[in-house]
Amino acid sequence: MAERLIPLAVLLGLGLGLWQALGLPSPAAGPPDGAAALVNGRPIAEAEGRRAVEAIARDKRAPMTAADRQRALDNLISEELLVQQARAIGLLESDRGVRKALVDAMLQFIKAGTESTVPDEAALRALYRDRPELGQIPAQYRLSHARLETDPAPMVAALRNGQSFAEVFAGPLSASTLPAGWLSRRSLSAYLPPSLLSLLEQAGPGEILGPVTIDSRAHFLWVQDRQPASRPDFDTLRPQLESLWQREAAERAVADYLQRLRADAEIRQVLLQDASR
Repeated sequence: MAERLIPLAVLLGLGLGLWQALGLPSPAAGPPDGAAALVNGRPIAEAEGRRAVEAIARDKRAPMTAADRQRALDNLISEELLVQQARAIGLLESDRGVRKALVDAMLQFIKAGTESTVPDEAALRALYRDRPELGQIPAQYRLSHARLETDPAPMVAALRNGQSFAEVFAGPLSASTLPAGWLSRRSLSAYLPPSLLSLLEQAGPGEILGPVTIDSRAHFLWVQDRQPASRPDFDTLRPQLESLWQREAAERAVADYLQRLRADAEIRQVLLQDASR
């Protein structure tokens, strides 16, 4: 009997040696150092386990128990099993929703590396100088508008004879829906046609524009007053400049990361055809 057990012990020893030589964990061994669990050969880091325990602890009023800690680990194991199964059945490649969530997570991972980077004074001042449109307050106008469906010649003559805009265009025939008060060009675009708005660029306070014929109607504009475009100073815009710098730094990080991936990848492509053909 003892003689028959010797070859079996030798075989077991050889098998264990081969298992270890291949770098595989011992069947009876626990997870490797730094891992809280091993799921189909993939480790779950202890740090991840601690974060899961802390998440449960934040929601509890009573002290944490061993059952709570085990529940945190079980949740991570279940998550890992689902991820592995999703990969095994090709869900990561085939499901558009899963792919988009994965891409979004990767983008957030790349951008996270730039969150601790702070721009210096020179970089912010260069951004302020190179982006004159940033924070700009557009020009504002106070206007009166008249729209006629009759011959505008008598009105032109009256204006030339010194009558005021309000006197000449009093009455229902010249009624306009233009609201009172200061208005930007963007606001005015809801009331006035583009060809009329373009005349405002060079118009000064007190100037009367027109007649401009549009769709058989004669339009007049009286520029009562105008405030030129302005821009806050550097210190006022500093928070906005810092936010823009951070956003563009994150965009550059993504572009650089993708460029490195493309450089290391083998990519073959064809020109996509128009789907309407």
